[in-house]
Amino acid sequence: MTVTTPSVLWHRSVINLAGLAALLSLVFALVVASRWLRSHRPSFAFWALGLLIFAAAATAQSLGESQGFQQHVALFRIFYLLGGALGVIYLALGTLYLLAPRRVADVSVLVLLALTVVVAVDAFVAPVDAAKLATPCGLFGGAYSSTAPVALAAVFFNIVGTVVFAGGAAWSGWRFVHQGSHLDRIVCNVCLTAGALVIAAGFSAAKIASSTGHCTTGSLDYLGAYEAIGMAVMFAGFLSLGNRRLASPGRSTLPSTDAGTS
Repeated sequence: MTVTTPSVLWHRSVINLAGLAALLSLVFALVVASRWLRSHRPSFAFWALGLLIFAAAATAQSLGESQGFQQHVALFRIFYLLGGALGVIYLALGTLYLLAPRRVADVSVLVLLALTVVVAVDAFVAPVDAAKLATPCGLFGGAYSSTAPVALAAVFFNIVGTVVFAGGAAWSGWRFVHQGSHLDRIVCNVCLTAGALVIAAGFSAAKIASSTGHCTTGSLDYLGAYEAIGMAVMFAGFLSLGNRRLASPGRSTLPSTDAGTS
């Protein structure tokens, strides 16, 4: 008879801040998608897609916390694929369409789509050590082989995506400050940068905790807090666009279809 290791995540009292992060990112995605429908700008399309991916990942995380990842391995696969590998890199594509030549962005989309297929297939066929899903440490290290394409993508895509998305927003904010641009644009880019770094810090803290063996049953709650706070900051920054109270004196506010990093 096979003995299954009891999951410390199963039937525990869950604050479930990941659920809040999922709701925030979903609403954020709908707001961005509405601007894409009005402007048809590819940057809005990929930002909305990235936010929807993040919402799905946070939903899988929330369900896994409450129902048990060990009992529902598919939730872990979804959470790791969407949250660990794909979310931030698709947000970065939106920034790329603003800051890079259109041809570079178009080629990047094709390359990323091909890599996404490879990583997604691997995420659902690669062996998962279900016993390691009983603790938060196992969720962030060891359940997949470290050489699995999905595990490698979780490292590479997150680094590249965070640098492009957060770095692009920071650079745009710095440029707007020196140009004496609208304050709403500056606030938006500062918030986008700060929020993205908060979320990245949450995943980094979880990874470090798992690699050192210091993560606890509350580690997922802490990650959910990072996600919810970071998403709220980014959403607030995006909503600040066109705010008349933040407009520079004597200038009109941003049109509703403009982007924060444009």
